[in-house]
Amino acid sequence: MVLAKRISMRTFVLAFLALSPLYYVSAADDQPLAAKARQVLRRHCVECHSGQDDDDGFNVLNAAAMRSSDEGYVIAQDPEESLVYLRIIDEDMPPAANRELQPVTEEEREILRQWIAGGATDFPQADRSDFVSIESIYSAALGYLRNAAREDRPQLRFFTLHNVYNRRSTDPSDLRFYRAGLSKVLNSLTWERRITLPDAVEVDGVNDDILYVIDLKEFGWDRQRNANWNELQKAYPYGLSFEFSQHHGEAHENDLAVQGLTQTQIPVLRADWFVATATRPPLYHKLLQIPTDARSLEARLEVSIASDFLNPKPRRIARAGFARSGISGQNRLVQRSDALHGFYWKSYDFKPDTGRAKLTRFPLGPANLFEDRRHPFERFAFEHDGGEVIFSLPNGMQAYMLVDGEDQRIDVGPITVVSDARRTSGTPEIVNGLSCIACHRHGMIKFKDSIRLGNATFGEVEQHVERLYPEREAMDELLQEDQQRFMQALRRCISTYFNDEDDLQSFDEPVRKVAVWHRSVYLDLNTVLTELDLKEETQLLRVGDNTLKRLGLESLMKGGVISRPEWEALDSKFGPSLMQQIATELGATPVLPL
Repeated sequence: MVLAKRISMRTFVLAFLALSPLYYVSAADDQPLAAKARQVLRRHCVECHSGQDDDDGFNVLNAAAMRSSDEGYVIAQDPEESLVYLRIIDEDMPPAANRELQPVTEEEREILRQWIAGGATDFPQADRSDFVSIESIYSAALGYLRNAAREDRPQLRFFTLHNVYNRRSTDPSDLRFYRAGLSKVLNSLTWERRITLPDAVEVDGVNDDILYVIDLKEFGWDRQRNANWNELQKAYPYGLSFEFSQHHGEAHENDLAVQGLTQTQIPVLRADWFVATATRPPLYHKLLQIPTDARSLEARLEVSIASDFLNPKPRRIARAGFARSGISGQNRLVQRSDALHGFYWKSYDFKPDTGRAKLTRFPLGPANLFEDRRHPFERFAFEHDGGEVIFSLPNGMQAYMLVDGEDQRIDVGPITVVSDARRTSGTPEIVNGLSCIACHRHGMIKFKDSIRLGNATFGEVEQHVERLYPEREAMDELLQEDQQRFMQALRRCISTYFNDEDDLQSFDEPVRKVAVWHRSVYLDLNTVLTELDLKEETQLLRVGDNTLKRLGLESLMKGGVISRPEWEALDSKFGPSLMQQIATELGATPVLPL
């Protein structure tokens, strides 16, 4: 009976989509249907199904492979028998957590249905006649520096997207997310008061903006002899010198000139790497100068939770507790405080087996709130296992910190306490910075308190609970105020990279999107070529089969893939990353700043 109902509902949905003119994709549309289908699959499926080594062994961006598979992923001209389509229609995929934040629209379903019904044609590939060389990037950077004021040059740095632009799998519309992600991350890693956008630098022969420049002074990164940029250089797995390169010899002269004018070894970084990596520890903590414990951060932000707890006022401290949250299976408490630059939110999270974790019984924790005195409500104080801190930066953007039960900073939230079903970090682990940015794409997330009117306390204790846990209207006002502050800053930060008619509320969060595209998608031969700034496969073959085999890249020539972490990992014994090692075989020299 259940199966019959499921089939009946599927039949109804398929019939509705087939007949509904509202979601019809016109053949006269200037974008090919196959390109639209690819965008749908890239938006909803690629982070889990991007190569032969993923969980289910297929790549949704390879139409030919899906058609030829014995698994029936795509049956040309028969969407009702195509597994990819049916899993979406049946709402088996994407996973529930993904669907909740990023639903597959009926229009997107209809695009897939029409594409499969029309034969599931191959996805269009970008034209590589406009391949942008690394020589062009250094030439453009050098031209910009020569026109800049002499005193500004040592603080100018560049971010390039040419490697993404050159990739055949890159859709032109993807570039806006890389640009927005770059701007958002830069403005989320500064204590300066203004939102500052990176400036586009014109590259000869390229109509798109793929090279950007920043002034370190505008982000406060010029302090301590440009310490932040130096940290980025030390972690950079793509640093190369082209002095002896057989393919990029012309880049060497410009590279040396750019280094000289900027007075740094690596003046140009890849924007995709920066967005995906600077938002993770240890770089995230170093660049934003996040201290090693929450109490030090609170002192810097003029937040005094202990004293405000004793004399609660809604603007100084306000709490809400609820049974469910998006990242935890246990009840959760969130607490808002006024802070130097706006707000300071702190959550209290629990393991499943923590004895004093039930907030209805123990709403007045944490038990370790007071360092120098006994807790005045010790019998009613919860004991927590960790939490998330969210605080506003001077420019209105948000920053994050994860802590354990003793307020010590941690890189990753314990999986027994919190987890990320969307796997933003590449695993279910919640990684400070990146995972938090992805989750809080519109700022603070709405919630409804259940503790004020649903706790197990009486008398004086209950009165104190009511003072700490305000009425819903008062908390909603604070929440909305904080959301608006963040959204105003976010608009200034990223709206210029999207069309005016696009609604900021409906955007996919750009940092998460870039991080997933960069870190979770497997690299095939074409991608590796663009990573090495090579246009033709024959250029890579010149290193020889034995070299490719020794470096573990032989499978690429047979349709294989490698993971991004494998490609980028700096070798603890030999130093250079795998990318730098293969580039060495092509005549380049790894740059490994000390």
